[in-house]
Amino acid sequence: MTDQRNNHLTGNGLSREAVKFIAILTMTGNHAAIALLPPGFLHSLLVNIGYFTAAVMCFFLAEGFRYTSSKRRYGERLLLCGVLSQLPFWMAFHFMTFNMMFTLFLCFLLLVVRTDQRFAGKRLILGILIVFASGLCDWPVLAPLFTLLFWNAGEDWEARKKACWYVVILYAVFTFVSVCGLLLSPVEALIHTVLSSAGPAAACLTILFLYNGKETNRGGRAGKAQKWFFYLYYPAHLLVIGLIKMAMVL
Repeated sequence: MTDQRNNHLTGNGLSREAVKFIAILTMTGNHAAIALLPPGFLHSLLVNIGYFTAAVMCFFLAEGFRYTSSKRRYGERLLLCGVLSQLPFWMAFHFMTFNMMFTLFLCFLLLVVRTDQRFAGKRLILGILIVFASGLCDWPVLAPLFTLLFWNAGEDWEARKKACWYVVILYAVFTFVSVCGLLLSPVEALIHTVLSSAGPAAACLTILFLYNGKETNRGGRAGKAQKWFFYLYYPAHLLVIGLIKMAMVL
């Protein structure tokens, strides 16, 4: 195996905690740029870098689903965070969609359907319905597909590498088609797609070559306060951005 793949064995690289901190920083920059900054270089830079976060969230959701001691409580935390985040999400963006935590809850349900034998024989239709339901949320369609790809790859490095390739390709195709629909020329759409895909590509490279599979930098498991920090940071930072946005128009 290569040195990169040995990160899981030697402890080199970044823990889950470290990768999550990078993800919330890039997410914060993305959200602040969308809500507060005028179009321009800084706006585009922060927005594109922020696309790092969604792929990481989907990867850790699949990993968390595999190792959680209680899937029921895991789903409840995602749903609770989605409810708490909805008003701040509307305040920050004025988007008439549901926030990313609801998307991740749907991703969680997709994995429940994928793994629970009670849904055998119904998985295809229920999976399609869940993917379509994500159309009402942030990161529609892509987030459930990313999560399913990461889940199916498991811990096998070669399978995970293929999943990462599919994630970047899916994102690029989805983005190219979407921006072409905005009446951009094919060249403009291609440039936008390449720049926008840098975030998901960086996320996949981090997952493959930097993430060491450990929960914390210190070893051992994360405490409850640390786990809840990552959940509650999402609605908290949206609330701050929303309040700043309101203050700017007063």
